[in-house]
Amino acid sequence: MTSLRVCGSLPSPVVSARPVCPTVSAPLALHRFLLAIVALAALIGAAPTVEAAPRRAKSHAKAKHSSRASTRAAAKAKADGAGGALAEGKVAVFAFQGEDTYSVRDHVIQALTDRGIKVEAAILPVDTTEQYRDMGAVMNLAAYVHGHVKELPADHAVATIVIRSGVTGKKLTSVTFTGYRRGLPYDVEEKLWQRLGPAFTRACVEATKPRPHHNKPMVIEAGTPL
Repeated sequence: MTSLRVCGSLPSPVVSARPVCPTVSAPLALHRFLLAIVALAALIGAAPTVEAAPRRAKSHAKAKHSSRASTRAAAKAKADGAGGALAEGKVAVFAFQGEDTYSVRDHVIQALTDRGIKVEAAILPVDTTEQYRDMGAVMNLAAYVHGHVKELPADHAVATIVIRSGVTGKKLTSVTFTGYRRGLPYDVEEKLWQRLGPAFTRACVEATKPRPHHNKPMVIEAGTPL
């Protein structure tokens, strides 16, 4: 038997440089295609919802703006009605007790006239609630103002102001102002409407309504004719 002798190293295997692409099975490709369709359908279905949200927000904002506008209109109508009542209102301011120069009273009158209220300063107070009510009906008064000023130590003073209804003749409210005697009249004029404005407004509005006749006209007998 003849043997063959091979000289040199064995040849190395040839390796291809081309990349090997994995083969995707048909079921996996179909599964991915179906997932893509489902995701696209979900995006298309969500689009109207995203668009509807701004519409609801705009509708809510419009309704809120309309509500605020109606509230402002109602407040303006109420203020206009109160302003008309104040312009037609008439208030009697009596002489204040405890002061000789009537300085606090003068500043009260000034504060009322600045608001358009007519002031009667020459009327004298009466005795009973019924008399105040009847005088208010005859003279078309919306309210009465009583006042009392008392001096305190250390050059201080206190002023008490009482509001009485011209329709019922009853007291409505009262406030007290305290301060230096010389500056008290100016404090009263500055803060009077802030503290008593609602009471005056209610009294003037109430005075614009028809008033019931409580008493019969008073008849004076002049004597028996001869």
